[in-house]
Amino acid sequence: MTDIPAEVEGWIDQERYPETANFPVERGYLWTSLASVENGNPLFWDDDVAAELTGGPIAPPSTLSLWFRPHSWEPGQTKPRLPLQVHFDLKERLDLPEAVMTDNEVVFRTPVRPGDVISMSQVLRSISDPKTTKLGTGRFWVIDVDYRNQDGDQVGVEIFTGFGYRRAESPAPTVSKPGAAPAPEIVDGELPTLRYPVTASTVVLGALATRDWRPMHHDVDFAVNRNGTKDIFLNTPNQQAWFERFVTDWSGPRGRLGRLRFRMVDSIYPKDLMIITGRVTDDSTDDVGCRWATVDIRVWATESGDDADARLCTTATVRIALPTGPDDNPWRRAGDQWQP
Repeated sequence: MTDIPAEVEGWIDQERYPETANFPVERGYLWTSLASVENGNPLFWDDDVAAELTGGPIAPPSTLSLWFRPHSWEPGQTKPRLPLQVHFDLKERLDLPEAVMTDNEVVFRTPVRPGDVISMSQVLRSISDPKTTKLGTGRFWVIDVDYRNQDGDQVGVEIFTGFGYRRAESPAPTVSKPGAAPAPEIVDGELPTLRYPVTASTVVLGALATRDWRPMHHDVDFAVNRNGTKDIFLNTPNQQAWFERFVTDWSGPRGRLGRLRFRMVDSIYPKDLMIITGRVTDDSTDDVGCRWATVDIRVWATESGDDADARLCTTATVRIALPTGPDDNPWRRAGDQWQP
């Protein structure tokens, strides 16, 4: 590995910053998160539906990282606590002042319930050699976050890919990415297209709902002058919430997310019309009888409102369990019967 401090190399595959949330999972945050993306899935709003499907209320899977984010201020706190501290340690030790998240993958295990107390730990998996992108020159790194409840059951694993960099003095050559060609005609697909006009309130509410206090999601001056973007922009966990709403609008409340992976290639800003499209690429049953659909998702944005001007912002793949018939309920699966 080129010019990586020995101390930093020693972090690889080591558990760091184990901590337990300082308050239990509570429904007020869940409803705020659902409201931020207008997700009306009755599983999360109607206790009778939750009792039937999941044996009582559960948290939307897309809120998994919410409990991992510290308060922006606490009594006696001398400096802000940061989420994903390993990410910020890497920025400091590798002398890379800017950083963005590029990829995110989540595997959902035991459902989280109100009253659970979530613990988490961070593991640095890899650091790349120096790379140059349109943002500047720096390194990619991969960090795993393991989430468990008070009983020690794994509730999920989240894999973050970050890119720390120094901005190029002049724009670096743009490297074309698969799928980032001019937007194709956007037509009805196998899933109903979701169109949503993004405002500053959309962005700020999404950050608030996910307890993400980083200023690029609410402070225009910071976003423009420190991050080099044209405005504040949707944060990563709020995009997870949009994907969950999009897929479960189609599947209904018996649809259970198993795995979500996405890559952000451009940002979504206030004044954009966000267009989410999806297509089922696989519908099959695994060896324990669970039916799985794989959905490829594309998120487009256009400031003009014209589909022909839409730019590709995010690509995602969702693996969602669906009932095989009226008597099947994927939410009742656990242990070896749940293989996301």
